[in-house]
Amino acid sequence: MPRQKQEGPTRQLYAAIREDLYLAAKARSTELRIPLREFLERAIELALDGESRPVPAQQRRERTVWNDEYISMQAEQPVGSPVELTDEEARALARDAFGNH
Repeated sequence: MPRQKQEGPTRQLYAAIREDLYLAAKARSTELRIPLREFLERAIELALDGESRPVPAQQRRERTVWNDEYISMQAEQPVGSPVELTDEEARALARDAFGNH
């Protein structure tokens, strides 16, 4: 299926976003049978029109051990960097990773 020709000037957008947001957006754009680019443009338009209400950060994310600031910092380190976790943190990560709460 050929892409629609873009009308008017455009800008290339690069961003590092949470993987769960990307996967949810990709899944929803697939359900709607529209390109991810178009889905994101629609979302931005809705936000700018004021139809989208900001959600507090506590409500935006599920409460998981992955939201811990210290663990997030370690997860951002290059592959092969040492990770220092307590036994309790390691167990909590394993439970969250494998869906066993």
